[in-house]
Amino acid sequence: MSIEETNRATVLRNFRAFDSGDLRTLEETTAPSFVDHNPLEGQLPGVRGTKQASAIYRTAFPDAKIVVEDTIAQADKVVIRWSGHATHKGPFLDVPPTNKRVTLEGITIFRVEKGRVAEQWGELNLYGILRQLGASSLDRRLQE
Repeated sequence: MSIEETNRATVLRNFRAFDSGDLRTLEETTAPSFVDHNPLEGQLPGVRGTKQASAIYRTAFPDAKIVVEDTIAQADKVVIRWSGHATHKGPFLDVPPTNKRVTLEGITIFRVEKGRVAEQWGELNLYGILRQLGASSLDRRLQE
């Protein structure tokens, strides 16, 4: 197995653990010095932070079904383009639960070091989610 295939398998295992809330696997596949370059507001550093972010996500969208659309691996980097659907059942970025169905989309870049995810850069269509929840002030202004 090439380094790219090994890193892709590690990242997919980590990504699925984050998505499902499998904190044990998330800890196994995340480096102790993990750096999230796009953390949630108030997110703790390291492994604790990624576990915290997973719990926040699973609380807000407990029925989320995420699909990996594409993966690209080169040397120590793996990119995942993903999408999914979920129901907003818990607080998310100060938006109380709306019970609305939302579409989630994003791209995440991971760096793997010694068989664990060491860094990640994530882009989530946050405006799109907030708009679907009716929480975008810009969207409200456009409707007036």
